[in-house]
Amino acid sequence: MDELGRDPHLLAVQAVAAGGRVGPLYLVGGYLRDFLLGSFDVANDRRGRAKRIDLDLVIWGKPELFGRDLVTALEGSLIRLEPETVRAIVRSPIGVEDRSAGMIVQIDISRSKGETIEDDLALRDFTVNAMAVRLDTRHPTPDTLSLIDPAGGLNDLKEKRLRALAPSAFDRDPLRLIRAIRLAAELGFTIEETTRQWIVERASLLGTVAGERLRDELFRVLDTVPATPWIEHLDVLQLLKVLVPEVEALKSVPASMPHRLPLWEHSLQTLRSVELLLTNLEQLFPEDALWLRERLGLEIEAGVTEAAILKLLGFLHDIGKPETRSIQPDGRVRFLGHEQAGLPVLTRLCERLRLGRRATNLVTNIERYHLRPIHLSSLATVTASAQYRFFRELGDVAPVVLLHSWADLLATIGGEAEEFSRHQVFLREAFRFYRAEFMASQVKPIVRGDDLIRMFGVVPGPFLGYVLDRLREAQATGLFNSREDALAYVQEHLVSWQQSFEVRPS
Repeated sequence: MDELGRDPHLLAVQAVAAGGRVGPLYLVGGYLRDFLLGSFDVANDRRGRAKRIDLDLVIWGKPELFGRDLVTALEGSLIRLEPETVRAIVRSPIGVEDRSAGMIVQIDISRSKGETIEDDLALRDFTVNAMAVRLDTRHPTPDTLSLIDPAGGLNDLKEKRLRALAPSAFDRDPLRLIRAIRLAAELGFTIEETTRQWIVERASLLGTVAGERLRDELFRVLDTVPATPWIEHLDVLQLLKVLVPEVEALKSVPASMPHRLPLWEHSLQTLRSVELLLTNLEQLFPEDALWLRERLGLEIEAGVTEAAILKLLGFLHDIGKPETRSIQPDGRVRFLGHEQAGLPVLTRLCERLRLGRRATNLVTNIERYHLRPIHLSSLATVTASAQYRFFRELGDVAPVVLLHSWADLLATIGGEAEEFSRHQVFLREAFRFYRAEFMASQVKPIVRGDDLIRMFGVVPGPFLGYVLDRLREAQATGLFNSREDALAYVQEHLVSWQQSFEVRPS
């Protein structure tokens, strides 16, 4: 508590509170929880890795008045969240160096929901979030803060246990059902048994939660390492089937060649394989790990990265298999068209989670094309033209689809299989071709449209685009490397291209 009393963010808040327009002022919530947790276990101290400081304050005065005082004194902006809650966003008040580093402090200020702080804490979700420290005065001495802990949250922190205050906590806000999983995942806690029972009993309430709030919690679960055990928790606690009802059908599909596992176990094993891949990119793809890792870590939209979507598709990519399962006359089990059957299911999930266009396109395109790399690598010879057409058709999603195929095939046949070794060699060559040949042909074409118009009389229109695509493929596959050879190549093939264009299917 002495260390907390020296925290520069809290000292800055206290300095503003000394102006007297706030009344009793308490620090509650995650910042206090994580501060105390770090004092028990340095490995769990997340404060040093935070990109943003989040403070939650409870007051008995007017939140907006105190928020205005904060943003005036600490140079920030004020947002109204609810009638009794405002958010002040300020630069870090630690000092000049920290301000230049760009640390953001987000301060949520709420009016108390009870007559006393204990009344307010009793309405919170979990014991570890139901602690408080009074900031506007020091007790019992001017130099010491005092912890208010009516529900035993401090002991639960020590025991690394997540315990709900009451079953009604989930009734008041059903988002807390999935938040329990997320907090346990991020903190490395176990969920207390009675709390688990309350979650199972109220799992259906998750269906009433706004999609945006669900999205934020789900993707934070996916961002944990490892995420697989927590997806299993979502399933065991009956929450996953509320998010994706079609998951239940996966559990009734037995193993069939070439799969060594029943379908639901395969889905979870694919997610484990994705996590193995993300952990070992540098060893698996040493020439491409840097750009792949940078790409996977970028946010597509707020809180959603390509890595998290790769994990999501790890356990949902075969969601269309149950309805397409058939047994052939020779006894072989087939799932013809399951990737197409999965598209409407995943589209509905994206709509439910209010995912934007880019994230939705990534989800659906991984599903649509996830078998393509495995089919391609199984060919006796993979030509440069076949690689080019693969990347041309898939576009920007291609690298992520390739990574998914590694995880899917590993989960299907295991890492000792010769087919898997061949596939990994294929992937390394595919990434090389993508960077060195395909991208160069798209960004720096040797012959451009203006050249075709000026030198060969090609009229602007669909045929011009057709010719340019033939030239990009020829350049990427090494049929010419100089401008002179490229122009000769056009001269040689222009008539046959015109004929092919005129007779191609519309």
